[in-house]
Amino acid sequence: MIPVIEQLALASAMAAFSCFLIWEVKRGSRMDVVLYLTGMMIAMNLGAYFYLIDRNTLSYVLLANSAYMFFGLAPIIYGRRLGRSPSTVVAFVILMNLAELSMGALFYSWTTGSPASVLDAVQNYWYLGSMGAEMSFSLALTPSGNLRNYLLFLLPISVISPVAFNNQQYAEATIWSTTILMLLATVLIYEILYKDKLRATQDTTTTLELMLLFTAMMGGEFTYYLTGNWALYDVSMISSMIWFIYRSIEGPSGRRTNYLRNAKWTFTFILITFVMEWLMGGVMDFVTGVFSPGLQGFLSSLALGWVPSLVGIPYDFLSLVATVTGSQWFLIMMGTEMGLLALFRLRELKKLENKIRVILMVSAYGIYTIFIPYFSPLASKLAFIPYMWSMGLGTLGPVSRDFLFGIIGTYAVSAFLSAIFGSRQICSVTCTAPTMYQGTFYNSLKVFNRTSRIGRKTLTSRIRPFVKVIALTVWITLIAAAVVSFLDQEGIIDFTIMGVDTTVFLYSLYFNFLWYLVFIASPFFGTYACATQGWCSWGTFNQISSRIGLFKLRVRDPQACLNCKTKDCANACPVGNTDMAGHFIREGQFKSVRCIGVGDCVEACPYDNILFYDIRHWIREKVGRWKREGVVRN
Repeated sequence: MIPVIEQLALASAMAAFSCFLIWEVKRGSRMDVVLYLTGMMIAMNLGAYFYLIDRNTLSYVLLANSAYMFFGLAPIIYGRRLGRSPSTVVAFVILMNLAELSMGALFYSWTTGSPASVLDAVQNYWYLGSMGAEMSFSLALTPSGNLRNYLLFLLPISVISPVAFNNQQYAEATIWSTTILMLLATVLIYEILYKDKLRATQDTTTTLELMLLFTAMMGGEFTYYLTGNWALYDVSMISSMIWFIYRSIEGPSGRRTNYLRNAKWTFTFILITFVMEWLMGGVMDFVTGVFSPGLQGFLSSLALGWVPSLVGIPYDFLSLVATVTGSQWFLIMMGTEMGLLALFRLRELKKLENKIRVILMVSAYGIYTIFIPYFSPLASKLAFIPYMWSMGLGTLGPVSRDFLFGIIGTYAVSAFLSAIFGSRQICSVTCTAPTMYQGTFYNSLKVFNRTSRIGRKTLTSRIRPFVKVIALTVWITLIAAAVVSFLDQEGIIDFTIMGVDTTVFLYSLYFNFLWYLVFIASPFFGTYACATQGWCSWGTFNQISSRIGLFKLRVRDPQACLNCKTKDCANACPVGNTDMAGHFIREGQFKSVRCIGVGDCVEACPYDNILFYDIRHWIREKVGRWKREGVVRN
């Protein structure tokens, strides 16, 4: 067995030589020479590997190496010189990675005395260490900018690998650390896109490539917990290393667009992010023991169960998606990312009331969506807490006689709060939607309310017929499911959906599946489609309660609105109430079912002319009137 110090010296020498080749490629040296030298490293490593496996192959190894040197030099001497191009750089990076893989196989056999498989070559700290050194050198050669920031995050995510050591505790520790880094990198990507939103083009292709790598890595980890095999993760890790060095040499992709002008790109980007976070949430559920490892263990953990038949494929797909999207770690991961983006908006807000609302909104997500359902002492009693019954009728359990008070109480309390504060108490604070829609990047997607085909159909405060159909359909199905659930619980009928209570099934369908589908489709639906198109029953109930209540938007001076040429309030509205300026001019106020009190119009008004009106202002007016009347009488 070769001593560790000699292994380290050899690995360092090979890494140094690879760094030298990277430098040569970066400075534009002849690629035919660079490719020849890279191939020579592969030939030497493989020769030594085969010699270790069978000492009788020495003559063949020497012959093969001599043949490579001779036939490899011939094209350099007599052929056409190769310059640097994307294709030659790709060839170089792949060959360099193969050189390190062959070194990993060599060192594995050198230390164990056994033949190495491809997985042994990859899951090897010598391979990872050498690639880490070469990636670090490549990073040092990358000029400052967005790409350098991306690579700075990708480096530890790629190198701090759970497969470096055959130790489960180490693997779980690296999964935790790389997951946190991946989340922070995703937030960085969103912020960079948002800050550059006024540019005609952005490095969108580069960011998309990076998100695909993150998704592949999380898919590899998820697959490991299902199958016990790291092969898919290994492929994703190798791909990330190849991409890393290629981009550090070639720079950002030349194919660019602007995310606010390209709905298809933006939809793809949000979808990939969602898939990555779905896989991420699933992996963390495995790590923390929420899901049982192995395929059968995972299937037994599904909230809606598993139907092993072709007929059950749609049901099984729903069960797969809804189980993870309804799990604690998916909500934590999603909340961390979206919550940070929402808090970043505080820098842009001028009004104290809006700043307080954003802070309450993020806090409510943490308390209402994560802490109470999963970590509080009340978690086991969740079905009995009235205000936790949202998104439908009897959503956290069957509609039994014991829960009727909780269901009715929920609607009564929420209707009262919406009547005095507006539906903003739900749609802009305690629901998960505002935290996800109001971050910097996602708030900017409200431009699609005016540019997308469906979004344009929901502009102005008028409720379109198709919205009424959607809302009515949702409500009919929920009420019907609640009646069936109650009758089933009372023993009058025996009806479930694949063994699942009807209200529990609809909760998973509407909240854990359909809501995310609508959210991902924001570039085609516009933002807040849950509120503007009737998909959310809880939202429509509170919007109607708000319409007959006190909440409205008022202006201090309608004349200012008449003279306003920009109508910034209408452009800023995230639900597309583009006719609010006309109401301000005619009535001095705006009151609509569609208004959910986000307050972007208040922020955007160049004259500081718009204000919220709710129970607080009503009481203030009443008290002021009483005081004035008292003074007159006295």
